Amino acid sequence: MLKCDAYILKAAFLPMLALFSCSRVETEDFVPTELAVTAVTDTSSMAWKALSGYCDVGSAGAVAVFGAPDETAVMAEALLTADMFDNIDAKTVPDGLPDFAGETVMPVFDMTNAPYQGYFDTADEDFLRELAVNGFLSAVSGFCSSSAFDQRCSAAKPRAKILILSSSLMSLYGSRDIEYVISGAGMETCALNPVESAVSHVFSNAAQASNIGVWASGGIVSSGVYGTVFKDIRSRYTEKHSPDYKEWAAASEIVCLSPETDGSPEDCVKAFLDAYLSSDYHVPLSGIIMDDFTEAARVDSLNAALDTLLNGDSAVISAYRGAVAEGCRFVSPVETLTEDCYLWLREHDRFTHLVAYPAVSGYMTVVSSEVQGQLLDKDGRLGDDYKYNRAPGSDVETYRFIPLSQSCFSKEELHKMQGLAPETYKRLVYVY
Repeated sequence: MLKCDAYILKAAFLPMLALFSCSRVETEDFVPTELAVTAVTDTSSMAWKALSGYCDVGSAGAVAVFGAPDETAVMAEALLTADMFDNIDAKTVPDGLPDFAGETVMPVFDMTNAPYQGYFDTADEDFLRELAVNGFLSAVSGFCSSSAFDQRCSAAKPRAKILILSSSLMSLYGSRDIEYVISGAGMETCALNPVESAVSHVFSNAAQASNIGVWASGGIVSSGVYGTVFKDIRSRYTEKHSPDYKEWAAASEIVCLSPETDGSPEDCVKAFLDAYLSSDYHVPLSGIIMDDFTEAARVDSLNAALDTLLNGDSAVISAYRGAVAEGCRFVSPVETLTEDCYLWLREHDRFTHLVAYPAVSGYMTVVSSEVQGQLLDKDGRLGDDYKYNRAPGSDVETYRFIPLSQSCFSKEELHKMQGLAPETYKRLVYVY
């Protein structure tokens, strides 16, 4: 979670951060993870069976969210409460009816495997890729385990008609594997991810030569996820025969920074722009992505602070004006994912068209009964040494997907969910 304390990087190091932290070493051509291949080729596998019969889902399926607990709660809250569109003609005008009226929102809280930064720190990204595919398979399956002991997936659950990954890291580690499964199985579904959604939103709305800013944690910055995804998206705008062609796109860059200040929204806006200017960039920013889902509620106040700052008349303000293009805004992936999800359901005629408030059906991961006790911590969860060093493709099932159980959350976790996502908490946890 972004805090506003002090710069975690001295100004002297900011140019190096901006130049290298958003990119990563080029890798070989994409090779799908073993689980993804199994899902579309091995008819005897559990992965293949999870996809079996999916063509019958139609508009009745759920809108699923999979990822770490905090991010998943915030994303589910947005889906339950969003009113960005007129539900009749899809104009971007609120109409008093929830955008996802009649839909079932299905958050899947990955209590067992999150947080995901540890897999990157131990170079275990392949396990994270497998986890993302497992999350997708569980979402589209009509069954899950009833408890940590249920190996036969005996509990029925809604199938997902679309999945939203709530992890920025899974935008690189797992997203392409899921696309491989969807394509290989010929499924009429979609898996959205936050980095592609947010970057596409800013790039498509840019009207002049400009860069894209990203405000993210040091771990996300060093992962290179934004740089890799940005490169793929930029290629769509550099193709001269593409309807999306922008003559200046090839020179556009993405700049990931992690300034932290303690203070008002105005202080936070200045901190990011100061970091950008200190990195010796002279191209204005067309948008700034606030990567942290838990900070999504602050975007409006940051944009108000940005407007106030740019309308000032001091000599210092001219430098800030030069750092941003006309129309530059702070953007949260939570908002862009909500918009992308709505438009995909509408374009593919997958809305239920029921006039009712969105329903919610919660699921979660728990430690499997097959895991030996010495590998658990004092709270009965996977110890970090074991958790972040699991090899993909293991015969040992270390976690299972089950219906949400309040008893599996600590008091602190429930309190945090209540603060981040009050409607989600009320619908899933609170007992009147």
